Amino acid sequence: MKIFHILLTGLSATIVALSINRLTPITQQYLQPYDYLRVMDFLAMIPIPLASVLLYYFLKENIMKNGKAARITHLAVFNLLLITGIYLFAAGSGTHEVTNYLNIRFCDSGESATTICRIIAYNDDEFSHYVYYAGFILLNIALMGIEYFHPRTNAVTRRGIAAISANSFIIGLGIFANLAFEEIGIDLYIFGAVMLLALWLLFKGKHKPAHLPVTMYFAISYTLGVVGTLIYGTLI
Repeated sequence: MKIFHILLTGLSATIVALSINRLTPITQQYLQPYDYLRVMDFLAMIPIPLASVLLYYFLKENIMKNGKAARITHLAVFNLLLITGIYLFAAGSGTHEVTNYLNIRFCDSGESATTICRIIAYNDDEFSHYVYYAGFILLNIALMGIEYFHPRTNAVTRRGIAAISANSFIIGLGIFANLAFEEIGIDLYIFGAVMLLALWLLFKGKHKPAHLPVTMYFAISYTLGVVGTLIYGTLI
């Protein structure tokens, strides 16, 4: 479990890094030549999502190494979903960060009269989000699906569950920080869908929760983030 907890900590760290990158002014400097991107856009487009998908892959390998044998067909299907999710996640990240930078710098005047600004705004606010979240959903479905059909042989101890909960709390705070202070959009619905799937697999599936640590991690973190956002939105 030591490697497993290191991987979860790394995944939580990517959410913290993304939140700092997005919500603070420390990465607003322009990159050369031509001020082609801000540091913030570059970090959110390449190193942070790359770290995330690598950690998803290593978590998948950890699940398979320490889980019961599964049917080859199940693994093949979920591996294809994982690969597809990685591609869409990356394509969405790249499209969004570039067009978001252009939209804010050159078209954020309250008017979208020019054709180029309408195109940039659509790619920034809609198309890139659809692609990004399609990839995000597939990544999570693939990882939880592999674990469900390849459950951990040894049950997680109470100490292990405590460590998973601590990591989940960190990522839950990151989700809340990125969702609670904006107008509710597709983000909340996507995180909510992943939360419901994780909870269903954890408590309605055929395996005990202690044999599904990744699903437990997602269930706790997304529940904290989504429910916290809904409560905050109701009270404020």
